[in-house]
Amino acid sequence: MEKQPDNAQVKKSAVLHALLNKNELGTILPLCLLLIVVGCVNPNFFAMNNILDILKTSSFSFIVAVPITFLMASGGMDLSIGAATSFGGVVCAFALKAGMPIPVSIVLALGAGAVVGVINGIVIVYFDLPPFIATLGTQYAFNGIIAITTENLAISGFSSSFKMIGQNKLFGMVPLPVVYALIIGIIGHIILVKTKYGRAILAIGGNRETAYLAGINVRAKCLTVFIATSMLAALSGVLMASRFASAQPAAGTGTELTIMASVIIGGTSMFGGTGTVLGSALGCILLATITNALIVMKVSTFWQNLIFGVILLAAIFIDKYRRKAGGAE
Repeated sequence: MEKQPDNAQVKKSAVLHALLNKNELGTILPLCLLLIVVGCVNPNFFAMNNILDILKTSSFSFIVAVPITFLMASGGMDLSIGAATSFGGVVCAFALKAGMPIPVSIVLALGAGAVVGVINGIVIVYFDLPPFIATLGTQYAFNGIIAITTENLAISGFSSSFKMIGQNKLFGMVPLPVVYALIIGIIGHIILVKTKYGRAILAIGGNRETAYLAGINVRAKCLTVFIATSMLAALSGVLMASRFASAQPAAGTGTELTIMASVIIGGTSMFGGTGTVLGSALGCILLATITNALIVMKVSTFWQNLIFGVILLAAIFIDKYRRKAGGAE
């Protein structure tokens, strides 16, 4: 007589299977492990000021990671977000120095970001150029514009009113960038999970041809995601200029890969079809925590890229497992 599997064993297997299929698993496990290790080595790591500093650092990345989650879930990518970040800050700074009001300057910065997104969207969506090459070209072009217009010099001398946008704290404790990121994250989560637009984005990433046959305007949806990505990157650049009281020509340099790594680590498939804003938030927090932990533990920051790379590879393996498991079901 064939032996029936034990109920407890079946339950354990089901729990393990459910955990491995959680999009956020690639972030939750290393984040928990890191917190335990660093907390044991240096209990001061859990001081409120340090935790808020981690959240503040990760908030700038998360503001861009939200639309990147949509973009990658649709099967796209964007290497120009670093240039869009710098461009937004510089345009806002020039507008402020020209005597324009703060709201107008910020709107102009968002408009500048939209221009980057429109260019990316048109050459990729309508001319069918590879996203990697197209956005890399956009990155070089706009970094060149920034270098020419600023002569690679930071723009400073802003009013205290503008500095308040990125430096003030809610209730005297929570940095405002954290509040902005939280609001954008909640809105992004609701749109991705609860709306027809979000379902369309996931459908496009899952199978573009099927999405088109189902009546989804694939080109229009993809174009809007590119525009939103560059606009929020520009907004991040404005907040950076406010926080540091200067618009740096290289403010966004190198952030593109870090942000996309955060999104992938957080559970958004690099092949499209799945995405989670919560996971992207955890990914941004994880990478910011690693940087902070190295400082707290007095470890050379040269280890930072190595750790980022190992975690990213682990996340890709988990993503591959989830895709195989999903196909088998």
